[in-house]
Amino acid sequence: MRRMDKPQDYHPDFESWPPAGTHAKPEWAADSWPVTIGRGIMGRCPSCGAAPIFDGYLKVHERCLNCAAPLGDMPSDDAPPYIAMLVVLHVLALFVVFFYKGYYHPGILMAGVLLAMLALICMAALRMAKGAVIGIMLKLGMKREDPNG
Repeated sequence: MRRMDKPQDYHPDFESWPPAGTHAKPEWAADSWPVTIGRGIMGRCPSCGAAPIFDGYLKVHERCLNCAAPLGDMPSDDAPPYIAMLVVLHVLALFVVFFYKGYYHPGILMAGVLLAMLALICMAALRMAKGAVIGIMLKLGMKREDPNG
């Protein structure tokens, strides 16, 4: 490393680079993108894959129960519903096109069943999207800002 790349407070007596007190890459964000996102989609900790992300349907554990990754600090509030709707509604659009083109005309009972299935699919997709967003945020190191400090 060139001398000009080091901060001004660098001293050659430091045992390792970067010196203590600086922001080093956390150990829980070391996996590849597909592994991290895949673990999030499956509802497991994006860092270790051993513990669940969720404590209930969408409530996130503050810390991973296995590796202590800060899962609750990830700002995953607004993006998951948009991602879930984008994916589900693009798949559902095929069925809507068939309904309006006249290939299939469901009765009132079948329309109710399809509506219930849509709600269940959206709920499952929302949970998977929230897990994926938490994985992305953890990989990027983006944390929710502390309102007290």
